[in-house]
Order: sequence, then structure tokens, then C-alpha cells
Amino acid sequence: MREALGMVETIGMTAAIRAADMMIKCAYIEVAGFEKSGAGYVTVLIKGSTASVQAALEIGEEEAGRTGQIIAVHAINNPYEGIRSLIPVDRMENEDEEL
Repeated sequence: MREALGMVETIGMTAAIRAADMMIKCAYIEVAGFEKSGAGYVTVLIKGSTASVQAALEIGEEEAGRTGQIIAVHAINNPYEGIRSLIPVDRMENEDEEL
């Protein structure tokens, strides 16, 4: 199965969390992390099959738009292995903290 990486960038943590919650509930994906880049920008990183990631991104974009501002939504199908060292996949910021 080909794996894809998806990103939903928002302004505001609330919009990012709502997007992640709805994507997990509606598609078979895994949240790979949240990345805060400053000025309120938050990116939700997801991974899963190409079809699941695409469906999740559509749902996440709609949900995030209800709460905050969407900056970008993008999928990378079958990403190059070397890209994993450049982006924070497979980790969550503040893993020890509970929501």
C-alpha cells in the first residue's frame, strides 16, 4: 500500500485540533504531529493511504474553516524517504502533556 503525507495549516490551535479530531473520526489516518511555527500558525501532519489522506484533508479543511483560518491544505503521495528527516513526522510536540 502506498502511503501519503497530508498537511493542514491553520491559524489557531483550536482549528487545528478540530480538524485533527474530525479527520481521525472520518478517515483511516494517523496524526503524525502538530507543528507550531509561530504567529499562531499550526500545521497538522497526517499519514495513511493515499485515498484516506485525501478524504481526511477534505474533511479537515472544512472543519478547520468553521473555527479558524485555513492557510494551506496539501498531500504528498508516496513521499521520498529522505523527506522524513526534514519534517516532524512520527512525533508529537509535548508528548508528555495531555490535552
